[in-house]
Amino acid sequence: MKHSVLVICLVGFVCGQTAPATPPPPQTARQALIEMFFGKSPDHLKKHLAENTKKAFAKLESTGSKSFFSEIEMISQARTGGQQLETFDAGPVLLSGRNPIDGEQFELLVERDDLMGDEDQIELSVRATKDGKPQAMPVLPRVNFTMKTQEGIWRLTEISFTARAPIADPDYLASLVGQVQEQQRRANEMYALMSMQTIVSAETAYHKRHPTYTCSLKELAGGIKGQNATVYIDDELTSGKKLGYVFALTGCDASRYKVAAEPATSDSGQRAYCADEGGEVKSSKSGKASLCFSSGEPANRAVGLGAISD
Repeated sequence: MKHSVLVICLVGFVCGQTAPATPPPPQTARQALIEMFFGKSPDHLKKHLAENTKKAFAKLESTGSKSFFSEIEMISQARTGGQQLETFDAGPVLLSGRNPIDGEQFELLVERDDLMGDEDQIELSVRATKDGKPQAMPVLPRVNFTMKTQEGIWRLTEISFTARAPIADPDYLASLVGQVQEQQRRANEMYALMSMQTIVSAETAYHKRHPTYTCSLKELAGGIKGQNATVYIDDELTSGKKLGYVFALTGCDASRYKVAAEPATSDSGQRAYCADEGGEVKSSKSGKASLCFSSGEPANRAVGLGAISD
């Protein structure tokens, strides 16, 4: 029995020795591409460039040109910035990320990954969604990366770009038009809120100079000139109509006033805005000033798309 154990130990070279660790599989071209743009090592980009490419960019930098490498490395910093990115070594998605400001989700999709000997061509497309709905883009871009192995390392040798716009596709056109209209509505709402805050500030300044409030935007604009340089009512707002919204002042006397802004059409915006001598601007998703005064929510805590979006 002892002899059997000895034989087994000799066959295993050393008794109790563990089997050698299996070496990791070689890096794929896709993994090399991810490492290039999102790696963390100091030379994650240069590592995957051909020697003549690195020499050419080094010459450009020596002439005072902005560093190509530092520009590209800024992309990888997005991992730790506001954009939260996730990469995938396999599957139909190479990269996924979310914009924390507007909640838009974007993905880099792998349309093609063709390995032929020591060369691999990887074609990527872009897809954007928001609230689970696809977001139309003016053009649909595609990027093709050609990678070749040199000295056991995948190196980028060529980049090509293509873009298409399916202008006869009704679904594409409807989505694109709808998205542009929604962006315009949100912009109109933002400027309407800013205009309301301007009118409130102007009424406050006017009341300090006169013993009353005024229901005339024209008189309001003229009555504060030279008094408060930080408040300015432009000619368009003075007319009572600006960027898809209609503005109206009512109930003005020595102690009170009301001001409201409603979208001129349903396409101009969704929200109505209102305020009085108290100075707080409120908003209502109904688009009606009457409901804004009765049940509106505070809207003047910040000025911007984020403050008025749902």
